[in-house]
Amino acid sequence: MRSWIGTARLLIGLGWEIGPGLFTLYTVVTMSSFVSPLLAALGVRPLVDGVVTGDSQQVIAGGVAVAVALAFVLTAPIGYRWATIRMRERSSFVAERRVLRLATSAPQIEHFERPEFLDRLQSLRREASELADSVTMPFIGLFVVTQLVISTVLLAQLKPVLALLPLIAIPSLWLSRRAESIRRRSELAAAPHRRLAQQLFMVSVAPSSAQEIHVASLSEELLRHHHEAAGAANRIARAALFRSVAVGAAGWAVFPLAYAVALAIILREAMAGRVTPGDVALALALAGAVVSAANRVLDLAGTVLRVRTTAEHYFWLSAQARQEPGTAPVPDRLANGIELRQVTFGYGSDDRPAVQGLDLFLPAGRTVAIVGENGAGKSTLVKLLTGMYRPATGEVLVDGVDLAAFDLEQYRQRVSAGFQDFVRYQLTAGEAVAVGGLSESPEQVRSALVKADATFVDALPHGADTPLGTSWAGGVELSGGQWQKLAIARALVRPEPLLMIMDEPSASLDPQTEAALFDRLAAEARAGRADGRITVLISHRFSTVRSADLIVVLERGRVVERGTHEELLASGGTYAGLYRLQAAGYR
Repeated sequence: MRSWIGTARLLIGLGWEIGPGLFTLYTVVTMSSFVSPLLAALGVRPLVDGVVTGDSQQVIAGGVAVAVALAFVLTAPIGYRWATIRMRERSSFVAERRVLRLATSAPQIEHFERPEFLDRLQSLRREASELADSVTMPFIGLFVVTQLVISTVLLAQLKPVLALLPLIAIPSLWLSRRAESIRRRSELAAAPHRRLAQQLFMVSVAPSSAQEIHVASLSEELLRHHHEAAGAANRIARAALFRSVAVGAAGWAVFPLAYAVALAIILREAMAGRVTPGDVALALALAGAVVSAANRVLDLAGTVLRVRTTAEHYFWLSAQARQEPGTAPVPDRLANGIELRQVTFGYGSDDRPAVQGLDLFLPAGRTVAIVGENGAGKSTLVKLLTGMYRPATGEVLVDGVDLAAFDLEQYRQRVSAGFQDFVRYQLTAGEAVAVGGLSESPEQVRSALVKADATFVDALPHGADTPLGTSWAGGVELSGGQWQKLAIARALVRPEPLLMIMDEPSASLDPQTEAALFDRLAAEARAGRADGRITVLISHRFSTVRSADLIVVLERGRVVERGTHEELLASGGTYAGLYRLQAAGYR
């Protein structure tokens, strides 16, 4: 019962979000289509009896009722079509926003790496439009049931046995539920294949992958894999559709049989002279209305079952994103620093943790460089420091307080980061920077652009107001280095962060630009020492991190060395060997 109530609340909430006025109009015009059969049935008896007996009052009363019913039949579709078009225009965006909110509102990101989450998200994206199209169902369902009850009571007054007519819906409802269960299982079974086909499609049409696809002549290979994935999904869907239609058809077959039985009963009563011609007309109309209403109840039940399945995906995904925020206040400045104490974390079913028993202290007001080979655990460390993952064991302490005790949303308002895999926001150049600080201040954006050496923005056709990306009219495409400079500016636009992380910030830059950038980052780090800011630099290029206050060397998820550049060189360990190896490559 709770799931049904939850589904009804979700639908009404979607309708209200689409727009109260449009939602009300859509509900009214949809319900009006159910009024006309009952109203016509009630008007046909006095109309027929009045014609037979010559009673003009009965003819007028019946004629008015039938005329009103016909007016509903003629005018309701006009309003229904208009409201339906407007509802679908708005509902698709509302449903899309709901899905986006589910996918992005979780405080952590580990759910994105769970196949079950991705499968359910795929199913919800496919069926979200049906969820939005069904927003009036809680009201319509009650109205149709009321219509069915009234029609049944009126029929029972003519012939009590006809009160059993609505019972024809019971086996059909059961069979409809079986059919929906088959469809639901098939949707989840086909979801991985659909995800693969969608991923292949997006890769094939993305400008960023076009060059590699053409050079490697991968188009036929991608088409083959897409065909196989789509074929697997279609085979599952086709088999499930055949079974569900066969089960549903068995339920629908009882409706014409039930109407024929009701027709025979009432005609026998008429031949025996126990009912008037008007009663016959009323009974036939009511029997049709009852069968139609029962049919409508069955149709609604099928829709309700499908919508509840979709709503269950929504509630399940919502539960994954739900997490009670911590209550500890985020400090205004760091007094001591951030400490990782015996932290272990691994991805999925991987037997080897990405970091294991990690002990690391990042002192307040200092620049810390993290170096190591690929797979050493550098990116995992970034995710742990930003609260994207919760350690399997151990603690991440911010001035002695466990990071899990904070409201992560508030904590991240005091964290800034430039990532190796940065996002290329196809907004205006200024907006692509401003989103990093959640600020539209032109002065802050300008300052961040200067610090990131991204003054190329001034030369764009409309400066910071230039749209980025050639998929937009008047849009400008940037080079890889220019995109990265915007990502760095985005990290620098947030004022007074407690923690600044730069993860391979110069991967797309030439050595000269890289050296200039790190000089600016070092100056920015020194400026932040007064408020205890910690600046974390992650780089494969050892020459760029030599000026850091502390250098930490990771290897297989553990700290193997730490110290200043001079101290590590003097010790002759891993750092010294890697540094000299890289230096030899530049000679």
